[in-house]
Amino acid sequence: MQNKSSLISPVGWALGGVLAIAFPLALSSIYWTSVLTNILIYILMAVSLRTIYLVGEFSLGHVGFMCIGAYTSALLTMKASLPFALTLPVAGLLAGLTAFSLGYPFMRVKGIYFVILTVVTSESFRQLALNWKSLTGGIDGLIGFPGAGTLSFVGIGQVDFGGPNEYYYLTLSIVCVSLYILNRIEKSRLGFTWLAIRETDKMAGAVGINVLRYKVVNFSIACFFAGIGGALLAHSEQALSAMEGASFGIMTTIYLLVYMVVGGKRRFEGPIVGAVVLTLVSEFTRPVEEYQPMIIGAIAVAIVILLPDGLVALHTPFGRFAGLLVPIRPTKDRP
Repeated sequence: MQNKSSLISPVGWALGGVLAIAFPLALSSIYWTSVLTNILIYILMAVSLRTIYLVGEFSLGHVGFMCIGAYTSALLTMKASLPFALTLPVAGLLAGLTAFSLGYPFMRVKGIYFVILTVVTSESFRQLALNWKSLTGGIDGLIGFPGAGTLSFVGIGQVDFGGPNEYYYLTLSIVCVSLYILNRIEKSRLGFTWLAIRETDKMAGAVGINVLRYKVVNFSIACFFAGIGGALLAHSEQALSAMEGASFGIMTTIYLLVYMVVGGKRRFEGPIVGAVVLTLVSEFTRPVEEYQPMIIGAIAVAIVILLPDGLVALHTPFGRFAGLLVPIRPTKDRP
């Protein structure tokens, strides 16, 4: 007889898939379709940020690699006329390779020192985009580069993803595949090694694990998916800006960290729930936009105090419903 946890996965896949497919059709609103697209992108960003937590580190520079992915894909489509199907993986690879090159010096330090390095690096990437006017447009940014356009699929033919609904479903597909890959990695031997390093890196090293190498691989994988998220965001908005208040400022990374903590950082689905709930809170509090940081902050403080394991730990109908919305079986964390 199957246990309860084994029954949640197919129910979650079915319910999550139906809701994700039906929402844009039911809402019939370009605005809300764009909101849902952004939620998907921030889900990918928050989950990939949690990947770094698996080795016991917190990064406040994740948005910097999102910036690399966004500008890479936008510039390749704009200046080299390459298709989105090619620029998307290139954006992820460049972000991942950049993280790999920085990983060896970065992962030699821990705690607040790693946080400081990631913040400074992210801000350096943003300033580079802001001041390299001949390439990135500087303060004016990039405007008018193409969206995803028409893509060819074997057995289906060409599909135009130029409309908001079509792009939403493309983003949904890419994000679902990315989450599946991240989830499988976390459940693999590699993910188990990351958890061992997080619990005690000295003992992990004592049994023959190359701690630095595994940390660098972790950092590179997480930043690869941040680059994918950046490319998706760029072609969704079809405009990029590196100004402080835009998508690549420090506040975006802080929000990603809040999504992870509020949803529950110890479970794979935590950042997904956190991103959905808090993004919707931000939308519904838009009339009092100046108070949004205070509202989000108050919610985060309340969750940390009352629910240290996040919203996914709620033993209520809401908590169970949130678990069903996640189309991936929960990953049991090691104590």
